[in-house]
Amino acid sequence: ECGFKSNEVKCGGAIPRFGTKMILSVTTSDDLAREVLKSDTAGIRIPELDLTLEEGGLDGLYTTVEGLVNKMHERLRLANPFGSGDAATKQHLTNDGTEFSAPAPSHVRYKNFLQALKDLADGKRFPFSLELKDPLSNSFIGPTHADATALLRQAQREGTNHCYDSYSDKGLRIEQYVRTFQQNEMLGLNDMKTEGYTQDGSADGPTNYGTDQQEDLPERRVHIRGPDHPNEAN
Repeated sequence: ECGFKSNEVKCGGAIPRFGTKMILSVTTSDDLAREVLKSDTAGIRIPELDLTLEEGGLDGLYTTVEGLVNKMHERLRLANPFGSGDAATKQHLTNDGTEFSAPAPSHVRYKNFLQALKDLADGKRFPFSLELKDPLSNSFIGPTHADATALLRQAQREGTNHCYDSYSDKGLRIEQYVRTFQQNEMLGLNDMKTEGYTQDGSADGPTNYGTDQQEDLPERRVHIRGPDHPNEAN
């Protein structure tokens, strides 16, 4: 046993008609502890740092807001092998054989950028916005632990789940959008044909079972942790 662990997630299921954009306002450490399901098709943006990871730029994973930002920091840090060790501190900007030069301005800016990203994950810099844009609507941002616990206790007390229907997350805004042709092309949806590609020999031609049609999924703007969540109220 090598002890390898991974929280990578592969999403599946029906293809929704619309994509989803979620904008979370992170103002406290409670927001950093929110659960996040980021699919492998979702893109991430933090406007305060002018940081954008394009759709598919990070593996799908189930984590928290803090864990997601740390994952981005780790990926960007490892993407620059010259950002650590002697390559980061002992540089020659010229070939004149003199002493080591001061770090290049581009290296200093990149190092400061990584530190700012780490500060967001460590809760040293509030507020900031976290945007998840998923063309397949497979991503999720949960409520704060306090809200989730209060909802669960209310549902248990009332014996119904109606409280979840009226719940509104003040820190999360969710928008639906129509995918562009390019997004559908990258996802392989433009040429997808599951019916009518062969004849079944009947006089009326092949039967259409409706699987070529994208589904209208349930209301995507109500993202909460429901009563079947494994973390029960204490």
